Amino acid sequence: MAYSRARLKDARAAIANSNAQVVHVHNIYPGWGPAVHLAAARESVPLVMTVHNYRLRCPNGLTFTQGEPCTRCVGGAYYNAVVHRCFPTVAQSAVYAASLWMHRFILRFEDRTSLFIAPSLFMRDRLVSWGLPSSKVRVIRNFTDSPLHDEGRGKGGLFAGRLSMEKGVDLLLRALVRAGDPPFTIVGDGPEGAALRSMARDLGLKNVSFTGLVTPETARGFVSRCRFLVVPSLSDENAPLVALEAMAASRPLLVSDRGGLPELARDGGGLVFRSGDVDALAAQIARLAQDDALCEAAGAAARERIRAEMTPEAHREALEDVYRSVVARAVVA
Repeated sequence: MAYSRARLKDARAAIANSNAQVVHVHNIYPGWGPAVHLAAARESVPLVMTVHNYRLRCPNGLTFTQGEPCTRCVGGAYYNAVVHRCFPTVAQSAVYAASLWMHRFILRFEDRTSLFIAPSLFMRDRLVSWGLPSSKVRVIRNFTDSPLHDEGRGKGGLFAGRLSMEKGVDLLLRALVRAGDPPFTIVGDGPEGAALRSMARDLGLKNVSFTGLVTPETARGFVSRCRFLVVPSLSDENAPLVALEAMAASRPLLVSDRGGLPELARDGGGLVFRSGDVDALAAQIARLAQDDALCEAAGAAARERIRAEMTPEAHREALEDVYRSVVARAVVA
């Protein structure tokens, strides 16, 4: 996390032996830490970073802790990660807090990055609000290689993801009660799994099923057979891949208004509700459970968004354009 001479040596060798013109990183924590950024700088190779979460400013990467959105560390006061127990243990909180402070203020990762890729407009705006030059941030949407198809309207609603506090699944369960207990499947598991299953029983939900952990292939099967996908997040989601897979399968989205989620539901591809509003979520669930025409129209619009903007081919072309631009800039410099 903080620094590893062996990791730095490995990264420099990998860059040199491959004759790389560009280094592209995604999540560097906890596996590589500062090694790749330092290695690219020492080998004079431009580095591009796709920003999937908020760890440039937030130790846990979520800007969410203790049940609510949090920006306490954005200005550099990383001790808040320890004070507010942003990780399961104090030691883990302290390591992440200290490492991120060093990477930001001492090693200056952001200065060593040639260009940042944001998968959503929201993430782009967040990075610029943190002080990154807009000229160093490019929006490239995530993509899905799921086949584009329409197998009818499907059956029941679906949530697929980690069962943790920031995902808002407890909110979803309460909304399902108010929506009349429609058929619904919850795919995945996590630290809140047991509590959420107990909550569903206590609420008297008879038509909600929990699958637990499944393989990615099985999860895709659930997505392709559902009627609509719900992403009720309380935190600022960036661009979750499960939403893209649902869109490719002509499944409408029902998402909270946090982060980049509303961008995915635009142009008729789904519905948006105010994060944390149980009644609003329940009303939209009821609409999608009952309105066949709405589901068909929204599903078709979602599929066309994927076809137009979020295919592997579109993603590759955008990446190649970024690579050419940073290489050209490095040659001029």
